[in-house]
Amino acid sequence: MLGRAVSAVHNGIQPELVYVEADVGPGFPRFSIVGLPDSAVSEARLRIRAAFHNCSLPFPKGRITVNLQPASLRKQGSGLDLAIAIAILRAQGVLAEEGNTAFLAELGLDGALVPTESTVGLALRLAEAGVQDLYVASGPLIPEPLTRLVHVAGFSSLTQVVSHLTARRQLGVARLESPRNVTSCTSDATRPLDILDTLPNRAFEKRLLAISAAGRHPLLLIGPPGVGKTTLARLLVDLLPDLSEADALHSYAFHELVNPSARFHVRPPLREPHHTLTPAGLIGGGSPPRPGEVTLADKGVLLFDEWLEFPKATLNALREPLTSGVIHISRNGRTASLPARFLLVGTANPCPCGWRGYRECRCLESDIRRYWSRCPGPIVDRIDLIYYMNRVADGTNQPSYSRDPSTSELREAVRYARTVIEHVDGLDPMKQFQARAVTALTHLCDKLNVTERAIVQTAKLARTIAALAKRDDIRVEDVEEAFALRSSARR
Repeated sequence: MLGRAVSAVHNGIQPELVYVEADVGPGFPRFSIVGLPDSAVSEARLRIRAAFHNCSLPFPKGRITVNLQPASLRKQGSGLDLAIAIAILRAQGVLAEEGNTAFLAELGLDGALVPTESTVGLALRLAEAGVQDLYVASGPLIPEPLTRLVHVAGFSSLTQVVSHLTARRQLGVARLESPRNVTSCTSDATRPLDILDTLPNRAFEKRLLAISAAGRHPLLLIGPPGVGKTTLARLLVDLLPDLSEADALHSYAFHELVNPSARFHVRPPLREPHHTLTPAGLIGGGSPPRPGEVTLADKGVLLFDEWLEFPKATLNALREPLTSGVIHISRNGRTASLPARFLLVGTANPCPCGWRGYRECRCLESDIRRYWSRCPGPIVDRIDLIYYMNRVADGTNQPSYSRDPSTSELREAVRYARTVIEHVDGLDPMKQFQARAVTALTHLCDKLNVTERAIVQTAKLARTIAALAKRDDIRVEDVEEAFALRSSARR
């Protein structure tokens, strides 16, 4: 007789469905698991046998063959224990077959259910496949938005799961509340303190942050030590709107892979890796494969403090994600495409000593050239905004503004601008330009001899500036400001 159950495992980074088949028949007592199980999955035979005995559940006396489909997929971890046990019980006729139900838990020898790691990513994959009820071990916190996609029922033992499934069948109901549901956790809705409001005479820098946040324009802040580069860079994430529930769940699923104690929240992530970061740590991979910083920063901010201290190979690895917003990882003949649509912000000193252009510089010109040669030219060309910061007391490079905008005003402007930009994405951006703006764009491109990529990025920058001003059309002043922001930085 054949019994079936559904579960899921991680294939490196990507969650994959696993269909469990259990065949119970006459013959010499033998318990076999096939379908490329790893050691942890193979050892489920001993855990399940002991759990059945200690829970007073009937264990087959003949031959047991468990097949894990797809057979070509390597099955890792102990999260398949409960699904295998349920499939065996169904093969014996103890439990009836049910559709749209999945099982995800490890079994202890006494039949206790043990939570598995990275449950959220697996639950999302099961929900996408049409699973309506997911049986897991009680204990872990489940994000509340996930419970609206799939009913997550938590139990402490195999006996409770069997009793629950039996009662549900006898009562003829589609769903019966579990005696011990997992605890759902909601995101902390409170925002961080509006520290930007405490920074006086920084109106231009605040506008720069708003432009970067609204259009997802990469930003590099250059200045001497103590000028506030890192502080401003870290505050950029405060201007970003909250993530949607779907984006927050997917972001949490990736963070849960590298940090099982990660907390669920709807605020965009801020990743600030150390300057010893390797290309593999940036884009992901390893053994076992794990998402890199570009994926962990998806929909948020990736901060490279001390930009030029990062290895050149690591900076070069930013090319693909900056251009496409996706990273492709190939491992063992398989390719995984991971999201990597982050906002890049970096900070750097103008020279090795840090004081060039601000105080007496002790660096030789050859030292400065060698220092800046660490940053690949193609990466610099992809950075839309490069700004040289001065101390507030200097009073230089500070355009006059009537007043400093508040953080709440900037946040609302960014939210509105993003809505406008997302609405026109995919359309011909030149249709939004006024005739005089097109003329100005052509003239400045010819005059400054910029690359084709720079022309496109400047046009997008002008579109962002217009969106922040709550205008649908792009004017000459928008084009001129966009060119000023790009060309003045590349002095």
